Amino acid sequence: MAENKNLFRKLWIPGICVVLLAGIAALSYHWWAPRISRGAGGFFRPYLRLAHAGNAALSDQTLLLHDRVTLAREIETLRRHNADLESRSGLAQALLEENRRLRRYLNLPAPRNWNYVHTEVLLRDPFAWQSSFTIAHGARHGIMPGDAVIEIRTPGVRNLVGVIGKVESNRAQVLVLGNRSLRLSVRIGNSNTVGFLNVSERVSTVSAIPVGLLPADYVFQRGQVVTTTGFERSIPAGLKVGEMASLDSSGEFFAGDTQKSGFVKLTTNYNALRFLIVITGKRGALPPPEVKAAK
Repeated sequence: MAENKNLFRKLWIPGICVVLLAGIAALSYHWWAPRISRGAGGFFRPYLRLAHAGNAALSDQTLLLHDRVTLAREIETLRRHNADLESRSGLAQALLEENRRLRRYLNLPAPRNWNYVHTEVLLRDPFAWQSSFTIAHGARHGIMPGDAVIEIRTPGVRNLVGVIGKVESNRAQVLVLGNRSLRLSVRIGNSNTVGFLNVSERVSTVSAIPVGLLPADYVFQRGQVVTTTGFERSIPAGLKVGEMASLDSSGEFFAGDTQKSGFVKLTTNYNALRFLIVITGKRGALPPPEVKAAK
């Protein structure tokens, strides 16, 4: 028993010292740990640098072993790879924008008494694409001659693209607004002034079409919105056609004593058409003008 007491008296002082040293080390860890790390890093740095230098030298020697033709071929391969990545990135951006546009189309509510048929461009005739094209839906989907075809590029604004012509079972022809055989009544601005597309001797272009039979006292303002009137049984009122671009003054060649003619700048870009909407509805009664024109 006496021996145990003597042993305890000999060990309690070193034990207390060990505990104090451990506490001091724990409290000063943030001070001494970074210094030890830097010291160890400085000690091993020459060996690590030597290994890296050996790898770099081996890589340089490997490059020197290739001739200029081989290096040029590898550079050209990398350039093609970069070009392929750039094209894929551009395609991804185009698909993203197309997806956003389709979401706007699908979420767009149809006017009362009308239905929407979502479709896309199926075929363009290279010799007549400025006057008509073919879409991928037809009579089986409720499409009939005279139906309006629209697109939406600005949310809430329905742009008139054309009118359905010939209809087959699974496809249909779209007569664009510049087609000389298409006669369509339009309203100028917020007034009751009405004109007709493609009735003058003027020649239409891809972006502008003639409008005629305007009253002689009509006061022209550039940029006035041109919309459908709703007089045609299958075309709702208020679909945007374009904006007034020019008008004859009284006494010029295309003007007369009782009427004027001019040009309408189209809203639709026919070079970028893909997804479209065909408006179908009840026949036998004029529909109410549910679609309002953009200001």
